[in-house]
Amino acid sequence: MASIGDYVRGGSVEEALALLQKATLPVRVLAGGTDFLPRLRFDPAKKVQVVDIGEASDLAGIVPASHGLRLGAATKLADVAGARELSGSAWQALAEAASLVGSPQIRNLATLGGNICNASPAADTVPSLLVLDAQVELVSARGRRTVPLSEFFLGPGRTILELDEIMASVLIPEPPPGAVATYLKHSPRRAMDLAVVGVGILLARVEGQIEARIALGAVAPTPLRARQAERLLGQAPHLSDELIADAARLAAQEARPISDVRASAEYRTAIVKALTKRALDQLSAALD
Repeated sequence: MASIGDYVRGGSVEEALALLQKATLPVRVLAGGTDFLPRLRFDPAKKVQVVDIGEASDLAGIVPASHGLRLGAATKLADVAGARELSGSAWQALAEAASLVGSPQIRNLATLGGNICNASPAADTVPSLLVLDAQVELVSARGRRTVPLSEFFLGPGRTILELDEIMASVLIPEPPPGAVATYLKHSPRRAMDLAVVGVGILLARVEGQIEARIALGAVAPTPLRARQAERLLGQAPHLSDELIADAARLAAQEARPISDVRASAEYRTAIVKALTKRALDQLSAALD
């Protein structure tokens, strides 16, 4: 277990990056801090410097961006869950997902960027962000880069973030006209539990054909898109009961779950099929 050798707070992106450059100990970035101490228990470093960006003024908030929305990485999950900017469109799937994280106390501390950067395969916000084609903006003293969220994760607890980088924002583009989306989560309790399986789905009708995006959480080393199921649905102008059932089976086949203390691989596979079918049934009715 690592001990905290120093604690500093950055009030802005510029301050935070300067602190990263000046650090003499391995740096651990903290935003909401809800997962910080559990992760510190398994940190291989002897001592770390904590750089707190949770109150950085330019890392929070939800604002219009070119062809979409920009969500600051330090935006609290409670604010995402209740954001008016996300209501009335497919963006609502992100608000739904944020509302299912932990408890009200946790959501008032935890941040959107933290939920992503922890790189938990079971992170609730990630499947909805994947079907919304989100990108993440990463910043360092060397500059900024924007990366599709689908390329951000390397494995459990591992991302492409460099040691001198922080996540500044999440960018979500305008969804296709008339698109509908949702996030469904299966867990032992309605609150305070990690997802045993999470399924995010977006449906739209583009030029007479169905566009489907399906993302699965907690069933592989990283969140993933069920591409085969998406292609199957994209071949038809309408969603029949048979097509939905076939797509749900394909999504379950694309999952790569493990067995652990929360569920067996077989159980997770069955839940992927059930949740995918349920979400497609709900969204197909809304789309029509």
